[in-house]
Amino acid sequence: MKRLFLLMFGFVVLQGFSGASKYIPLLGAQKEAPPVIPPIKPVKVSEISANVFSAVYDFLKDLLEKSFEAFVSLKDFVETGEWFISSLKNPEMRALLGSFSLRFLIAFLAAFAVSRTLTVWLRPKINSFLYKGKAPSPYNKANLFVATLLCCVAPLVFGFLFYAIFRLLGPQTLVILEIIRMISSGAVTIWILLNVAHLFLKPASDDHKHIPLKRKTLASAYRWIRRMGIIALFGFFAMEVGYLINLPASGERLLLQGSTLIILVLAIFMMASLHDELKNYFRKELKKPKITPLKKAVLSYLGYIYIPLIALIMVSYMSWITRKIDPFQSIVWKTLLTVSVFPLLRIASFEVRKVRILVFEYYLRHHFRPLAFFIRHYGSQLDFSIILLLKLASFILILELWGWDPTYLLFSPIVKLLAQKSFSIFMIIFVALLITRVGNDFLKRYLNREKKSLDETKIQRLARYKTISSVSRNVLRIAVWTPAILLIIIELGVEIVPIIATVGILSIGLSFGVQSLIKDFVTGFFMLLEDAFAVGDLVVINDQMGRIESLTIRVVRLRASDGALYIYPYGSITTLCNQNRDYSAAVMLFKVGTEANIDEVFEIIEKISSDLRKDKGTKSLLVEPVEISGVNEVSDYAFEIRAILKTKPGQHFKVKWAFNRLLKKYLQEHKIPPAIPRQVSLEYRIEK
Repeated sequence: MKRLFLLMFGFVVLQGFSGASKYIPLLGAQKEAPPVIPPIKPVKVSEISANVFSAVYDFLKDLLEKSFEAFVSLKDFVETGEWFISSLKNPEMRALLGSFSLRFLIAFLAAFAVSRTLTVWLRPKINSFLYKGKAPSPYNKANLFVATLLCCVAPLVFGFLFYAIFRLLGPQTLVILEIIRMISSGAVTIWILLNVAHLFLKPASDDHKHIPLKRKTLASAYRWIRRMGIIALFGFFAMEVGYLINLPASGERLLLQGSTLIILVLAIFMMASLHDELKNYFRKELKKPKITPLKKAVLSYLGYIYIPLIALIMVSYMSWITRKIDPFQSIVWKTLLTVSVFPLLRIASFEVRKVRILVFEYYLRHHFRPLAFFIRHYGSQLDFSIILLLKLASFILILELWGWDPTYLLFSPIVKLLAQKSFSIFMIIFVALLITRVGNDFLKRYLNREKKSLDETKIQRLARYKTISSVSRNVLRIAVWTPAILLIIIELGVEIVPIIATVGILSIGLSFGVQSLIKDFVTGFFMLLEDAFAVGDLVVINDQMGRIESLTIRVVRLRASDGALYIYPYGSITTLCNQNRDYSAAVMLFKVGTEANIDEVFEIIEKISSDLRKDKGTKSLLVEPVEISGVNEVSDYAFEIRAILKTKPGQHFKVKWAFNRLLKKYLQEHKIPPAIPRQVSLEYRIEK
């Protein structure tokens, strides 16, 4: 409310003056009868549909002519000037003005002196309520409310004393007393508004600001509001004095339109000066990470209604001075109400989700768990349906606002046909979305169940299931949405047989050009279905070793140990070696000298295997104890020993590196002779 105060103040004052003349009783004063304004016949859409551009042109032309006459009409100036000169020549009028002015001045000065003294006495108390603490906080909102009430005391005392003193100065007529009452009430209202504006717009420091704008900007806004208040006060005073001296209608119109025009210009200048500051404030608030969805929905629209609000004030003034209140004001207000529907829908969408999450799910979770599970999993679809109904209701209300009959639209033959087709298409899309969602949930539950059933040695198989699930979801979407799109085309009345025939002929023609592409798709699907590999597997494809980085329905991406990325279409894969199938094997081949004791070497291998199973870095990588194959090969200088260690998939390199490190250590400790090739030298002579 505080943030909208600056925006709405000018408009409130303007509309107050525009309707002030309706509530002031004449009380015996002889005035010219106001011109009779004939009722304006509402314009029907059917009447201007034939020539809408001509109607708009005539409408704008008439508006500009009347506005020009209202702004620069010399007739009002001439009539008011002639009346004023003739009134000054009347001795009774001069005596009445002199007596009224003297009593008015005495009552005003006395009431103003008392009220100013009271203001000086109350100011420390108001400041004590305002500036408790270093910054505004929730606990001192009551103090702010009390300070606001204290700001209203002095203006109310002024209004009471002004009326009472003026009445005590001598006998007055009912007309004069009514005029004084109106002047005092208007002065009190404007004074209270200025005091409240001073309270919020001129804080003592930055820590005590109630409006999150710069103090310089707030002070500028207060100056504009004070100017508008002074103009409004003098204009109101002049109008009431005019009622006293029987000012003609031209003079009243001149005073009223002139004062409100000045206030209008000041209000527009004030709002234009605050536009950049408010725009930056809205942007900063929207960039905050912890902003609520409700505040975000409101702030995103406040930045757009600023300029339309200025236009509303201008159009309201023009419609008032040109006596075209009904068509202009109704169009403006209907437009504003229509635009306000959009932020209200955003707020309603937020509240629908909030109620579903905080109320229904919480309540049903404790009383009816299956239904709570259904609402939790299909909550987005429920929200979409409810919000769609809200938008439909808003559309019907907008039609009612602009004078359209929703019943005619809903029950006309064209609308019935559109409704039937729309409902059929909506049901097709809804069923397709439901099948897709249920299928995805089934795949997700199946994978979660498989994950729970897998032990640590087989967790790599989960990657394969994820790969198959992504492909299965794509296949599910194609299988569901292809017939759904065909059914939608049928509902739209399009003949589907020629389309299918054309697609069939094109597919036959394209099959020759995209034969390799089809081969890649088919081969890839069966490779994934047969569980040939998955993301993260260590494989050798076409003599190139690497880990699979990603899989699609057409290609496989292989990342080599040197960082190079290889992309293989499934149709180009000729050889495939998967080293992550169930387990890997670290095959150790090493040679010892022929003088070595083979049994001792076997004991060293067993000891290395035992150490590896105790080591923290390798014990989780081994699947089975070492398997010693024996002497693999015998030469004239060495025995080749072969041993196998089964490891987890893809971990055989780490085990092999640890095995070789311990092998060198134990061979040196047990002084096992190394395998050194023997050199045989032959020496021969030739005798003569």
